[in-house]
Amino acid sequence: MVQGNECKGCQGKVRLSKEEIEKIFGETVKVKDVKLATEEVYALRLRICSACDSLQYGTTCKFCGCLVPVKAKLLHAKCPYPYDPKW
Repeated sequence: MVQGNECKGCQGKVRLSKEEIEKIFGETVKVKDVKLATEEVYALRLRICSACDSLQYGTTCKFCGCLVPVKAKLLHAKCPYPYDPKW
């Protein structure tokens, strides 16, 4: 049963602090050799996502379930908005 602060797909906590997101991002970078977006591109992506109706809990994309502050930092990531990606 999903309670107010849990993800319906994974049963994990969905409201994450900035520190929790940074920890997840750091672990992602350590595991993979990933290229990162510039700070300007990252900031633009976050602005676009924050204005999108599909952003849930202030952190999660409704379409792919990703943590937007993590995905937006990845250079080759794409917006999953159907038919018309926003970035």
